[in-house]
Amino acid sequence: MPQERILYADTAAWRVERVVKPAGAAHAGNPVYQVATPRWVFPVCGVSEFHVQGRQVLLDGLTVVALPTGLPYQIREWQAAPRSHMVVSMQPGCASAGSPESALAWTLPPRALWQLRLHWRALAQGREQATGPVFGQGMLCDSGMAHAAVARARRFMATRTAAADGQAWSLHDVADAACCSYFHLARLFRAHTGLRLHSYREQLRLAAALQRLDEGEGDLAALAHDLGYSSQSHLGTAFRRAVGVTPAQARQALQG
Repeated sequence: MPQERILYADTAAWRVERVVKPAGAAHAGNPVYQVATPRWVFPVCGVSEFHVQGRQVLLDGLTVVALPTGLPYQIREWQAAPRSHMVVSMQPGCASAGSPESALAWTLPPRALWQLRLHWRALAQGREQATGPVFGQGMLCDSGMAHAAVARARRFMATRTAAADGQAWSLHDVADAACCSYFHLARLFRAHTGLRLHSYREQLRLAAALQRLDEGEGDLAALAHDLGYSSQSHLGTAFRRAVGVTPAQARQALQG
Protein backbone atom coordinates (compact mmCIF):
# COMPACT_ATOMS: atom_id res chain seq x y z
CA MET A 1 0.00 0.00 0.00
CA PRO A 2 1.69 3.27 -1.07
CA GLN A 3 2.00 5.48 1.98
CA GLU A 4 4.27 8.05 3.56
CA ARG A 5 5.62 7.91 7.11
CA ILE A 6 6.49 11.22 8.77
CA LEU A 7 8.59 10.96 11.94
CA TYR A 8 7.49 13.25 14.78
CA ALA A 9 9.59 11.84 17.64
CA ASP A 10 12.06 9.03 18.21
CA THR A 11 13.18 8.72 21.84
CA ALA A 12 14.52 5.89 23.97
CA ALA A 13 10.96 5.00 24.99
CA TRP A 14 8.63 6.10 22.20
CA ARG A 15 8.44 6.48 18.45
CA VAL A 16 5.70 8.78 17.10
CA GLU A 17 4.99 9.00 13.39
CA ARG A 18 2.23 10.00 11.05
CA VAL A 19 1.25 7.46 8.39
CA VAL A 20 -0.36 9.03 5.32
CA LYS A 21 -2.05 7.23 2.44
CA PRO A 22 -2.58 9.66 -0.46
CA ALA A 23 -5.91 9.99 -2.24
CA GLY A 24 -6.34 7.47 -5.01
CA ALA A 25 -3.37 5.33 -3.96
CA ALA A 26 -3.72 1.74 -5.12
CA HIS A 27 -4.63 -0.82 -2.49
CA ALA A 28 -2.82 -4.10 -3.18
CA GLY A 29 -5.16 -6.58 -1.46
CA ASN A 30 -5.22 -6.73 2.33
CA PRO A 31 -1.65 -7.27 3.55
CA VAL A 32 -1.18 -8.62 7.06
CA TYR A 33 0.84 -6.44 9.41
CA GLN A 34 2.32 -7.53 12.71
CA VAL A 35 3.03 -5.38 15.72
CA ALA A 36 6.69 -5.62 16.78
CA THR A 37 6.11 -3.66 20.00
CA PRO A 38 2.94 -2.28 21.66
CA ARG A 39 1.32 0.25 19.34
CA TRP A 40 -1.48 2.81 19.58
CA VAL A 41 -3.18 4.09 16.41
CA PHE A 42 -4.98 7.44 16.55
CA PRO A 43 -7.29 8.90 13.87
CA VAL A 44 -6.25 11.99 11.93
CA CYS A 45 -8.38 11.86 8.78
CA GLY A 46 -10.26 9.33 6.71
CA VAL A 47 -12.10 6.14 7.67
CA SER A 48 -10.68 2.63 7.77
CA GLU A 49 -11.36 -0.65 9.50
CA PHE A 50 -8.94 -2.86 11.41
CA HIS A 51 -9.44 -6.62 11.21
CA VAL A 52 -7.87 -8.01 14.37
CA GLN A 53 -8.43 -11.06 16.56
CA GLY A 54 -11.42 -12.18 14.52
CA ARG A 55 -13.31 -8.89 14.82
CA GLN A 56 -13.58 -5.57 13.03
CA VAL A 57 -12.67 -2.28 14.66
CA LEU A 58 -13.80 0.84 12.83
CA LEU A 59 -11.21 3.60 13.02
CA ASP A 60 -13.33 6.70 12.56
CA GLY A 61 -12.64 10.22 13.77
CA LEU A 62 -13.15 9.30 17.44
CA THR A 63 -11.61 5.86 17.87
CA VAL A 64 -8.09 4.91 18.97
CA VAL A 65 -6.90 1.31 18.85
CA ALA A 66 -4.28 -0.28 21.12
CA LEU A 67 -2.42 -3.30 19.72
CA PRO A 68 -0.20 -5.65 21.78
CA THR A 69 3.15 -7.07 20.70
CA GLY A 70 3.05 -9.77 18.03
CA LEU A 71 -0.56 -9.22 17.06
CA PRO A 72 -1.31 -9.59 13.31
CA TYR A 73 -3.90 -7.27 11.77
CA GLN A 74 -5.24 -6.07 8.43
CA ILE A 75 -6.64 -2.72 7.31
CA ARG A 76 -9.64 -2.40 5.03
CA GLU A 77 -10.68 0.83 3.33
CA TRP A 78 -13.80 1.81 1.39
CA GLN A 79 -12.88 5.25 0.06
CA ALA A 80 -10.26 6.62 -2.32
CA ALA A 81 -9.95 9.69 -0.08
CA PRO A 82 -6.69 10.30 1.79
CA ARG A 83 -6.27 8.50 5.10
CA SER A 84 -3.93 9.45 7.91
CA HIS A 85 -3.13 7.96 11.33
CA MET A 86 -0.82 8.92 14.15
CA VAL A 87 1.04 5.83 15.38
CA VAL A 88 2.68 5.75 18.81
CA SER A 89 4.96 2.73 19.26
CA MET A 90 6.84 1.61 22.34
CA GLN A 91 10.53 1.13 21.60
CA PRO A 92 12.00 -2.39 21.83
CA GLY A 93 13.22 -3.29 25.31
CA CYS A 94 10.97 -0.78 27.07
CA ALA A 95 8.35 -1.86 29.58
CA SER A 96 5.21 -0.02 30.64
CA ALA A 97 2.33 -0.85 32.95
CA GLY A 98 0.01 0.55 30.29
CA SER A 99 1.02 -1.95 27.60
CA PRO A 100 -2.08 -3.70 26.17
CA GLU A 101 -2.37 -7.46 26.56
CA SER A 102 -5.05 -7.69 23.86
CA ALA A 103 -6.50 -5.37 21.22
CA LEU A 104 -8.54 -2.59 22.81
CA ALA A 105 -10.50 0.36 21.46
CA TRP A 106 -11.29 3.71 23.04
CA THR A 107 -13.71 6.43 22.03
CA LEU A 108 -12.11 9.81 22.60
CA PRO A 109 -14.18 13.01 23.09
CA PRO A 110 -13.44 16.14 21.03
CA ARG A 111 -11.63 17.84 23.93
CA ALA A 112 -9.14 14.94 24.15
CA LEU A 113 -8.68 14.99 20.36
CA TRP A 114 -8.01 18.74 20.55
CA GLN A 115 -5.29 18.20 23.18
CA LEU A 116 -3.76 15.41 21.10
CA ARG A 117 -3.55 17.60 17.99
CA LEU A 118 -1.85 20.35 20.01
CA HIS A 119 0.62 17.79 21.36
CA TRP A 120 1.40 16.40 17.90
CA ARG A 121 2.02 19.87 16.52
CA ALA A 122 4.30 20.68 19.46
CA LEU A 123 6.19 17.42 18.82
CA ALA A 124 6.64 18.31 15.17
CA GLN A 125 8.03 21.72 16.17
CA GLY A 126 10.31 20.28 18.87
CA ARG A 127 8.51 22.08 21.69
CA GLU A 128 7.47 18.96 23.64
CA GLN A 129 8.81 15.50 24.41
CA ALA A 130 7.01 12.32 23.40
CA THR A 131 5.11 10.62 26.22
CA GLY A 132 3.10 7.43 26.48
CA PRO A 133 -0.57 7.43 25.44
CA VAL A 134 -2.98 8.58 28.15
CA PHE A 135 -6.68 7.76 27.92
CA GLY A 136 -8.05 9.33 31.09
CA GLN A 137 -10.63 11.29 29.09
CA GLY A 138 -11.59 8.40 26.82
CA MET A 139 -14.17 5.64 27.10
CA LEU A 140 -13.07 2.02 26.82
CA CYS A 141 -15.57 0.24 24.59
CA ASP A 142 -16.04 -2.89 22.51
CA SER A 143 -15.50 -0.69 19.44
CA GLY A 144 -19.20 -0.77 18.58
CA MET A 145 -18.59 -3.48 15.99
CA ALA A 146 -19.73 -6.46 18.05
CA HIS A 147 -23.33 -6.03 16.90
CA ALA A 148 -24.02 -5.93 13.16
CA ALA A 149 -26.62 -3.13 13.35
CA VAL A 150 -24.32 -0.94 15.46
CA ALA A 151 -21.47 -1.60 13.04
CA ARG A 152 -23.60 -0.56 10.06
CA ALA A 153 -24.72 2.57 11.91
CA ARG A 154 -21.16 3.59 12.75
CA ARG A 155 -19.95 2.98 9.19
CA PHE A 156 -22.79 5.10 7.80
CA MET A 157 -22.16 7.99 10.20
CA ALA A 158 -18.39 7.86 9.71
CA THR A 159 -18.52 7.86 5.91
CA ARG A 160 -21.23 10.53 5.70
CA THR A 161 -19.35 12.78 8.13
CA ALA A 162 -16.07 12.25 6.27
CA ALA A 163 -17.78 13.15 2.98
CA ALA A 164 -18.58 16.66 4.37
CA ASP A 165 -20.68 17.44 1.32
CA GLY A 166 -23.39 19.51 2.99
CA GLN A 167 -26.07 16.89 2.23
CA ALA A 168 -28.47 16.53 5.14
CA TRP A 169 -28.88 13.17 6.84
CA SER A 170 -30.81 12.27 9.96
CA LEU A 171 -30.60 9.66 12.69
CA HIS A 172 -33.54 7.93 11.01
CA ASP A 173 -31.32 7.60 7.92
CA VAL A 174 -28.76 5.98 10.21
CA ALA A 175 -31.41 3.53 11.43
CA ASP A 176 -32.36 2.72 7.84
CA ALA A 177 -28.71 2.01 7.04
CA ALA A 178 -28.53 -0.20 10.14
CA CYS A 179 -31.65 -2.12 8.99
CA CYS A 180 -33.61 -1.67 12.20
CA SER A 181 -35.95 0.80 13.86
CA TYR A 182 -34.60 4.02 15.31
CA PHE A 183 -35.62 3.14 18.88
CA HIS A 184 -34.11 -0.35 18.71
CA LEU A 185 -30.88 1.04 17.26
CA ALA A 186 -30.71 3.74 19.94
CA ARG A 187 -30.82 1.11 22.70
CA LEU A 188 -28.25 -1.12 20.97
CA PHE A 189 -25.92 1.79 20.23
CA ARG A 190 -25.89 3.01 23.84
CA ALA A 191 -25.26 -0.52 25.10
CA HIS A 192 -22.32 -1.20 22.76
CA THR A 193 -20.62 2.22 22.63
CA GLY A 194 -21.67 3.95 25.84
CA LEU A 195 -22.93 6.94 23.85
CA ARG A 196 -26.27 8.06 22.48
CA LEU A 197 -26.67 8.15 18.70
CA HIS A 198 -27.07 11.93 18.72
CA SER A 199 -23.95 12.37 20.88
CA TYR A 200 -21.88 10.14 18.63
CA ARG A 201 -22.93 12.01 15.49
CA GLU A 202 -22.18 15.34 17.18
CA GLN A 203 -18.74 14.20 18.29
CA LEU A 204 -17.91 12.85 14.83
CA ARG A 205 -18.81 16.22 13.32
CA LEU A 206 -16.66 18.11 15.81
CA ALA A 207 -13.74 15.74 15.20
CA ALA A 208 -14.10 16.48 11.48
CA ALA A 209 -14.19 20.22 12.25
CA LEU A 210 -10.95 19.87 14.23
CA GLN A 211 -9.33 18.12 11.28
CA ARG A 212 -10.36 20.87 8.85
CA LEU A 213 -9.17 23.60 11.23
CA ASP A 214 -5.86 21.77 11.67
CA GLU A 215 -5.51 21.83 7.88
CA GLY A 216 -6.05 25.60 7.87
CA GLU A 217 -9.74 25.92 6.98
CA GLY A 218 -10.49 29.64 6.84
CA ASP A 219 -14.18 29.73 5.91
CA LEU A 220 -16.07 28.82 9.07
CA ALA A 221 -19.45 29.33 7.42
CA ALA A 222 -18.55 26.81 4.71
CA LEU A 223 -17.23 24.42 7.36
CA ALA A 224 -20.53 24.61 9.25
CA HIS A 225 -22.49 23.98 6.04
CA ASP A 226 -20.32 21.05 4.97
CA LEU A 227 -20.75 19.32 8.32
CA GLY A 228 -24.51 19.80 8.46
CA TYR A 229 -24.81 22.65 10.97
CA SER A 230 -27.56 25.19 10.44
CA SER A 231 -25.17 28.13 10.75
CA GLN A 232 -21.66 29.18 11.70
CA SER A 233 -23.04 30.23 15.09
CA HIS A 234 -24.53 26.76 15.62
CA LEU A 235 -21.14 25.16 14.93
CA GLY A 236 -19.35 27.67 17.15
CA THR A 237 -21.64 27.03 20.11
CA ALA A 238 -21.32 23.24 19.83
CA PHE A 239 -17.56 23.45 19.30
CA ARG A 240 -16.88 25.70 22.26
CA ARG A 241 -19.07 23.59 24.56
CA ALA A 242 -17.27 20.36 23.61
CA VAL A 243 -13.70 21.54 22.99
CA GLY A 244 -13.40 24.56 25.30
CA VAL A 245 -12.33 27.10 22.68
CA THR A 246 -13.96 28.67 19.62
CA PRO A 247 -13.23 27.34 16.10
CA ALA A 248 -11.25 30.51 15.35
CA GLN A 249 -9.15 30.08 18.49
CA ALA A 250 -8.55 26.41 17.66
CA ARG A 251 -7.43 27.27 14.14
CA GLN A 252 -5.06 29.97 15.41
CA ALA A 253 -3.51 27.62 18.00
CA LEU A 254 -3.11 24.74 15.55
CA GLN A 255 -1.66 26.92 12.82
CA GLY A 256 0.50 28.97 15.18
